[in-house]
Amino acid sequence: MTIQPGYRRDIDGLRAVAVAAIVIHHAFPALLPGGFVGVDVFFVISGYLITRLIAQARDAGTFSWGGFYLRRARRIVPAYILVTLVTAALAAWIEMPRLLAQTGAATAASGLFLANILFAQTAGYFAPGPQQNPLLHLWSLGVEEQFYLVWPAVIALLSLKSTRGMRAGLALVLLLGSLVLAQAMVTSVWAFFGLPMRAWEFLAGGALALGLVKPPGDRTTVNLAGVIGGLMIAGSLVLLNEASAFPGVSAVPVVIGAALLVWSGSGATPGLAVLRLPPVVGLGRVSYSLYLWHWPLLVLAADVAQQPLSLFQRLCLVGLALGLAVLTWRFVEQTFRRGPVERPWRRLGLMLAPVLAPIAVGALLFFTHGLPGRLSSEAKALADLEETDVNPAREACLEEHGQGDECRFGAGLDAPGEDVMVWGDSHADALTPGVVEWARRRGWSVRETARSGCPPMVGLKVRITNRFALDCAPTADQALDRIASDRRLKLVILSGRWPLYRGAPPFYDVNSPRVTVEVVGRPGYKPSLTTSLRTTLDAIARRNPNVRVLIVGPFPELTLGAPECLGQVRQLGGRPEVCASVAADLPLSRAGPAEDAIRAAIQDRPGVAAVFPSETLCRSGRCAAMLDGRPIYFDDDHLSASGARRLAPAWLDAGWAELEHASH
Repeated sequence: MTIQPGYRRDIDGLRAVAVAAIVIHHAFPALLPGGFVGVDVFFVISGYLITRLIAQARDAGTFSWGGFYLRRARRIVPAYILVTLVTAALAAWIEMPRLLAQTGAATAASGLFLANILFAQTAGYFAPGPQQNPLLHLWSLGVEEQFYLVWPAVIALLSLKSTRGMRAGLALVLLLGSLVLAQAMVTSVWAFFGLPMRAWEFLAGGALALGLVKPPGDRTTVNLAGVIGGLMIAGSLVLLNEASAFPGVSAVPVVIGAALLVWSGSGATPGLAVLRLPPVVGLGRVSYSLYLWHWPLLVLAADVAQQPLSLFQRLCLVGLALGLAVLTWRFVEQTFRRGPVERPWRRLGLMLAPVLAPIAVGALLFFTHGLPGRLSSEAKALADLEETDVNPAREACLEEHGQGDECRFGAGLDAPGEDVMVWGDSHADALTPGVVEWARRRGWSVRETARSGCPPMVGLKVRITNRFALDCAPTADQALDRIASDRRLKLVILSGRWPLYRGAPPFYDVNSPRVTVEVVGRPGYKPSLTTSLRTTLDAIARRNPNVRVLIVGPFPELTLGAPECLGQVRQLGGRPEVCASVAADLPLSRAGPAEDAIRAAIQDRPGVAAVFPSETLCRSGRCAAMLDGRPIYFDDDHLSASGARRLAPAWLDAGWAELEHASH
C-alpha cells in the first residue's frame, strides 16, 4: 500500500477503536452499552482530516472542488454501493414484504445519502422498527456526506484574507452554536440524525486542523493527552446507554476524548504507541468496510433465525464481517481509490453514476410493497395474515374512530344501548372479536370504543416524540359519557398495551415506540399506571355505580411475528416449530410490572376484576405464538381475530365468574 503524505498511523488506530466499539455494541450490547459513540469518534476524525486537506490546499492555492469530491467519491462510493446492493439482494431473499418495503426505502435513501433524513421520520435510532432495518447504520454516512457538501464552502469563506487569521476561532463559534442546538433539541430524533445538531462533532476535529491549539511539543504531553482522551472515550462507552439523552452535552466527553487523541499525535512526536500497533492499525484500515458489513449481517441473520442469536452465532457473524471487510478493502476500496484527477468533474460523474442502482432497486422494493409476487402462494397467504386475520371492524372502529352502529356487535342489537363495552387501544380492538364471541353466547351486545395509541384511562396525553402527542382525553370522555348514559350496560372491559404506558424497557419488539404519558393540563407530570387506573375506575364508578369493570392484562409481547415467521419458513425452508413459541423471559419481564400495577390499582375495589393472558399463554418457560398450528397473533403483540375468538371467551368467563362471586 502507498502511504499518503502526512499519513498518521495513530488515526487509523483511533478508527479501530471507533469501529470496535460499534461492532461490539451491536453484537454484544451488554458489554458496551455506550458503544454507539464510536460514530462520534469517526465524526471527529473525519472533521479533522477533511478540514486539514481542504485548508492546506486552500492555503497553497491548489484546491479543486472537482478534485475534492472525486477523491471523496473514490473513497466512499464503491464499497458503499457494493454493500448496499448485496444487502438489498439478501433482504429480497430473506425478508417478508412489510420489512422488505422498509429496507427498500432505506436502500433508495442511502443511494441519495439521505438515510439519516429517512430514519429521522421514525421514533428514533433505538426504536425497534429501525433496529430491524439492515441499512440503519448508513444514517451516519448520510450525515457525513452532507457535511462534505457544506463544509468546503464554509472553509472557503473562512480562508478569505479578512478571515483567515480568525478561522479557527470562527470554527469554534460554529461548534458552540451547533452544540447548543443539539442540547436544545436533545429529546428530538433530529438531534441524533440531523447534520446541524451533529456538525459540532466534525468541527471539534476541524478546529484542531485549523490550528485552534498548537500541537504538543513533548512526549509527556502526548502521553497525558492520550491517556485522558482514552479514559474519556472509555467512560462514555461504559456509562452511556440507549436511554441517555444523546447527543447533546452527554456527547461532549467522547468528542473531547477523540479530539485529544487526534491532537496528541499532531506534532512531531508520534501519538500513543498502542494506537500505532500493527494489528490496531490494520483494523483501522478496514474499519470503513467493517462498519458497512457488520450491521446487515447481524440484522438479516436474526431475521432468518426468528429468535435472539446465540453468542457463538454472533461471534461467527462478526468474524464473517471482518473477513468481508478485508476483502472489500483490498479489492474494492484500494482498486478504486487511486487514479488520475484531470477532468475531475467528468470522472466524478462516472464514479457517481452507479449510485443510481441502489436508488432504482430501493424504489422497486418500496413501491411494490416488498415484491410480494416473489413469494409462493402459501408463503404470501401466511404473511398476509397481518391484514386478513384481524377484527373485521378494525378500519371503521379503530382507524376512523367510529361511534355509530358499525361498532356495535353481537346479539340484542334491536334494543337501545349495549351490554358490554370494550374500551382501549389497538389491543382492545384486537380483543373485540373474542368479546363478541363470548357475548353472543349470552345473548348480549357489544360496543367497541377504541383509538390506536390511547389507553383506556382518563385525562391523559400520550407523547410519542418531543413534538408529537396524542390527546386521548376526547376518546376517554366519549367512553365515560356512554357509560353514564347507557343503563343497559353491564360490563366495561378495559384492554390496552399496558406496558407501553409505563414507558419502561425492554423495547425489543418490532412495533414498540417509546412513549410517555402525561396528564392533560399538567405538562411534565407523568402519573404511574396504577394512579391513572385508579383515577379511571373512580370516574367510571361515579358515572355508573352499577357497571362492573374487567381489566384484561397485557398480552405477552413476543420476539417474533408468527404469520411473517411462518411465511418466511415456508419460503426459505425450515421448521415451523420455530414460529410456535418464544422464550418467556423477555415477554414476562415486560408484562410483569404492568400486571403488578394493575393488581395494585384494583386491590380492595368492589365490582372490578382482572385477568392476565400471560397466565394462559406463558408456561414452562415459553410463550405461545401459535396453538394447534395456527397463529394466535397477527404480529408480535396483537391477537389475531381467530386467536381472540379462541382465547378471550375463557378469560372473560373467569373474570365474569370472579365478579359474580364477589357480588354475592
